[in-house]
Amino acid sequence: MFTKKEKPTYSVWQNSAYIIGRAWRLDKIVILTILAQIVVTVAISTVAIFLPAVVVEQILAEVTWQTLVTTVLLFTLATAALQAANNYLTGIERPKRIGMRLKVMLDIIEKVVTTDYANLGEKDFTDKRQKAINQVNSNDNTTEQIYFCYKDLGINLLGFVVYMLLLIAVNPIILVITAVTSVLAALARQWANKWQHDNDAERTEPDKRINYINNIAEKHSLAKDIRLFAMTDWIKDVYDASMNLAFAFSKRVQARHLIADAVDCAAIFVREGIAYAYLIWMVLTGVITVDVFVLLFAAVGGFSAWITGILNEFSALSMHSLNICRVREFLDFSNKFRRSGGIAIPAAKADTYSLELRNVSFKYSGAEKNTLENINLTVKPGEKLAVVGLNGAGKTTLVKLLCGLFDPTEGAVLLDGVDIREFNRDEYYKLFTAVFQEFNILPYSIAGNIAQDFGEDADDARVRECIEMAGLSGKIANLPDGTDSLMVREVHLDGVEFSGGETQRLMLARALYKNAPILILDEPTAALDPIAESELYERYNELSYGRSSVYISHRLASTRFCDRIILVDNKGIAEMGTHDELIEAGGKYAELYDIQSKYYQEGEVAS
Repeated sequence: MFTKKEKPTYSVWQNSAYIIGRAWRLDKIVILTILAQIVVTVAISTVAIFLPAVVVEQILAEVTWQTLVTTVLLFTLATAALQAANNYLTGIERPKRIGMRLKVMLDIIEKVVTTDYANLGEKDFTDKRQKAINQVNSNDNTTEQIYFCYKDLGINLLGFVVYMLLLIAVNPIILVITAVTSVLAALARQWANKWQHDNDAERTEPDKRINYINNIAEKHSLAKDIRLFAMTDWIKDVYDASMNLAFAFSKRVQARHLIADAVDCAAIFVREGIAYAYLIWMVLTGVITVDVFVLLFAAVGGFSAWITGILNEFSALSMHSLNICRVREFLDFSNKFRRSGGIAIPAAKADTYSLELRNVSFKYSGAEKNTLENINLTVKPGEKLAVVGLNGAGKTTLVKLLCGLFDPTEGAVLLDGVDIREFNRDEYYKLFTAVFQEFNILPYSIAGNIAQDFGEDADDARVRECIEMAGLSGKIANLPDGTDSLMVREVHLDGVEFSGGETQRLMLARALYKNAPILILDEPTAALDPIAESELYERYNELSYGRSSVYISHRLASTRFCDRIILVDNKGIAEMGTHDELIEAGGKYAELYDIQSKYYQEGEVAS
């Protein structure tokens, strides 16, 4: 069964205008160098075919040996000068091309970190991301090779024009045969390339698995699990299976390219056999002289090469264009959130803001059932709210809805009574400072990790103040470079390493530095023991005075200090009240608290 293939989003000409225009804006030298290389390369070829003809003409004219030597010397000097210029241009071109590819890579990274958070979980987004990444991860990929293609296409087009002028007197039938056979060969090449493009979805999935295995094998945080649970063989098996799928697809691609190569060889045999036979007949019958024969003999071969080059480069350009479509489709992946315009965020007030979930239901993309259903909740200005429940109950999803990382499937999230979809989402994010379960320490200074500012705009006094409030002053004072100490030893040989508790305090300092009116803590202390978690939560509570705060934990004792506690269960809010009220009610919260407290009694907490 044949399926209808999707039409490319952009044409070859649209993509060429995009690439050339982008290169001109970012670095004009890229385009100017390509244009110079086109002229110089064709000049080298033209000089090369004229030299034998001129030498033969002078020999037949019986010129002096001095004249002959001078002619050869002049041609040689011209060729050497042109070749030196070409080498110089090539030296300029290479780093420029690499730079253009790396700038596309940076665009992809920027898209990933700026796109709607909800997009990151979409299969369509991750598939498009993988296809885009495949075009930037080596020198052989389209985002670098397309500049070769433009250069080679320009060389072949200019060479075609020059040689066409030389062959204008040759029988037009020869030119027609040359053109037709070259077109047939190019069509075969284009057929092979198009099949590869139309079917390369088969390569996307194994590529994603290969990248995933590469990433988890290198993660320091997973190294213990890999060894203790003997995961090495499993990782190798998955990797090998994915590589086999990728190789199988490559073999099918190669088989079609071999067919295209066979058509090309047949076309060359027919094309050049007829052309050379006709030229030999012309010289034998006296239609042309020997020196003209030498010139035209070389020109026919060159003319065939130029035509073949034009068609092959057009075919390659078509393939590159399809790959550029992949990059542009990813970069153009639509955002659903309002990222510009919108109404202004209300000015900050002494009692901060109120947040409301009104009749909110939410279902993840591709899921059959809702994670949350008909949630109604208001976080009052300045309130300390705890969200508790068993793992998988939907606590984090609820908080992501409050933060605007997701939009509800049904219902609305309101800020001071206004649907947050009316605001610029980036401006809305500025209202929140958060510490989630998973966070990253960047390979930069301690001050940079706290301020999240890697220029010279970080407020050093504010950084030190936050370090003091977070209880890290003693640790950092003992470091040789203080807040300028670099972090992440995998990147910096002298990188400092913090313990789990110290890292949590570093995240507290970062949250305090932002000084946003709403604080979110999504089980950032899950790796700590219950007592350490409780102490750190109390520290957050002390330092977040005047802010609305939402604390998430599956350890119920850690959030007793909160003004109100909600228990998330069975897709909704099962219970709500203060700690004492919920204990007195004797519901599920009381049951879970009683079960957990048995393990946290003095002398029974395992270390």
